[in-house]
Amino acid sequence: MKKMISILLTFLLLAGLGACAFADETPKETGAILDGRWLNADIQGNVTEETPAELKDDFGLFVNKDWILQAQIPAGESKTGSMEDVQRTMMDRQIALMKDDSLTGHDAELVHKLYALTSDWDYRDAQGVEPAMPTIEAIQGIDSLESVTGYLCDRNNLMRFYPLTMAVSADLINPDIYITQIGTPSLMLQDSAEYTERTQAGELYYTLYEQLGTYMLTRLHYSEDEAKQVIENAFAFDALLAAHIKPTATHYQADYFTSLLNYYSPEELTALAGDFPILDMLQAFGLKVGERFLVTEPDFIAALPELYTEENVVLMRDWMALKAAYSMGTNLDRETFKQVEAISNAVMGITGETSEDDNALQIVLGLLPVPMDNLYVQAYCTEQQRQDMLDIIADVVAYYRKMLESVDWLSDATREKAVEKLDNLRVRAVYPDELGDWSDLDFAGIETGGSLLAASAAVQAYVIAIQSDKIDTTVDKDKWDQLIMRTAMVNAFYNPQDNSINILAGILNGEVYNEDMSYEQKLGGIGTVIGHEISHAFDTNGSQFDKDGALSNWWTDEDYAAFQERAAKLAAWYDGFIPWEGAAYSGQQVQTEAIADMGGMKCLLAIAAQQADFDYDAFFRQFATVWRMQALPAYLVTLVAQDTHPMRYMRVNATLAQFDDFIDFYGIQPGDGMYVAPEDRVAVW
Repeated sequence: MKKMISILLTFLLLAGLGACAFADETPKETGAILDGRWLNADIQGNVTEETPAELKDDFGLFVNKDWILQAQIPAGESKTGSMEDVQRTMMDRQIALMKDDSLTGHDAELVHKLYALTSDWDYRDAQGVEPAMPTIEAIQGIDSLESVTGYLCDRNNLMRFYPLTMAVSADLINPDIYITQIGTPSLMLQDSAEYTERTQAGELYYTLYEQLGTYMLTRLHYSEDEAKQVIENAFAFDALLAAHIKPTATHYQADYFTSLLNYYSPEELTALAGDFPILDMLQAFGLKVGERFLVTEPDFIAALPELYTEENVVLMRDWMALKAAYSMGTNLDRETFKQVEAISNAVMGITGETSEDDNALQIVLGLLPVPMDNLYVQAYCTEQQRQDMLDIIADVVAYYRKMLESVDWLSDATREKAVEKLDNLRVRAVYPDELGDWSDLDFAGIETGGSLLAASAAVQAYVIAIQSDKIDTTVDKDKWDQLIMRTAMVNAFYNPQDNSINILAGILNGEVYNEDMSYEQKLGGIGTVIGHEISHAFDTNGSQFDKDGALSNWWTDEDYAAFQERAAKLAAWYDGFIPWEGAAYSGQQVQTEAIADMGGMKCLLAIAAQQADFDYDAFFRQFATVWRMQALPAYLVTLVAQDTHPMRYMRVNATLAQFDDFIDFYGIQPGDGMYVAPEDRVAVW
């Protein structure tokens, strides 16, 4: 599952960037790893009736082949699989809640009001693109650096795109205090490295921005020539920003978190930013000036004065215009909405249309996460789910204590700190005891002439105000903050900043978990997820945080060097994967998640060994079933470029091949595709 670290939480208006692609570059089958060969079964069409699927050569394909051959990617979607089925069940439940007029209370009122704004196409068509025009006209009127500042510092402007991010989070060094973090802006090509050497993923993002931007700008009354020039200027300014932003690859380096530890007082931040009006923009954004700031990339902030100049006014204006136009497409009339969807799908290789209910739900969830979450908890969460999770978590924690106490390459000093960290693990399971309160939020509905864009701006201002009130106050580490961890999410995660394991209700259905599963199936599904997440406390990222969630080195130098050596071996092994012909794979990028996959599996196998007559076949098959997927080739291009998780076929085969329990149970021998010699295995724990 996705590991969540509350760094650089950015509250922007709803924008609709999904996985994107074009059809000319089609991933093909995988290459070899070590002495075996595993087909990339995740790619739609890569598996046929004639494809060999032997248990000892490719366990994931063996278990899932029949499903793969009949799997259909739903209309308007880029993938399907067990996790997607879990997501579908949760969405169907949320849609039912969103449309249930019998529900009462303020949460339900907000949801129903926003749903009406979203689903009443006659109302939206009558408004047309007019809700967007004040924003576009205000941006078009920018003709000087003073007017750029005036626009960005005027809170009456519904959409303001700053050349930096401003957010509130627990401090890295002192996680008991909330601090304002100043970071780099989101780039259109996602990674600054794309601006010097464009990859396949970068081409996909560029194509999407170019085609959607052209349509939206002309829809908002630019001529085709004007739209072309706006896009050219916007990417030119994006490139100027990118030249001062560290590439994404640096985020996976061992010293990444320590590189973020750059603290500035308001006076020091003002001096660092020079002529760039950083504190004015911070307050216009809605955040108060705190006692100090955490600046993740000071060199970028120091470079802003040379970018924020009269000479670059046109580039900045058009950068904001493209971002605004791109962001508003799904919030306007039916013609705009449908054309934006058609362009996106064509670029991404997706066929069919997403249902209107699904589209409405995404908007409602994006703007009202806490009210929707409250309705879900009240309707679908049970004490039995929570107790099941608490029981499995207790078993996993007990195993980890034994593991840490017995690891032969840890010194007693490091071992003591690791066990102390485990003993202080916070557990949040399924749903919060106290639901979030958004009773003082309101926005104009249909009856009072509201619009989706205005509702979005109202929610954004409300959320930013919540964040602003936190600055310089004490973090309540026992509170379940639904704003950043919704109960109704298909996710589970470890948060190093409060040393917590978080299992969310949204993941508890389908092949991952249901109350009627056998014990072995529960362990192969949600059990391995829980083991994975607790393993994150001791991966290359989590291991840098102590029992209280502070970024702190609790290792001896010798132990940490041994740990990094083991982690480097794992990363090098994943470097050898070839997901399709011509594709590079980054072991460093997937390192932390692969460590957690293997640590979680080792943990669950140890638990299994304590059970009489344990059904290992059911356990291993359930694990393989959970991670089955079929995806469009184009979706996988962006996945490999950005995702920190191994591809799903790797999560099954590469993980299981590390363990004697799996090898011995099925009688796998040297020469079989699933065999990895003990000396070549890479599990860190």
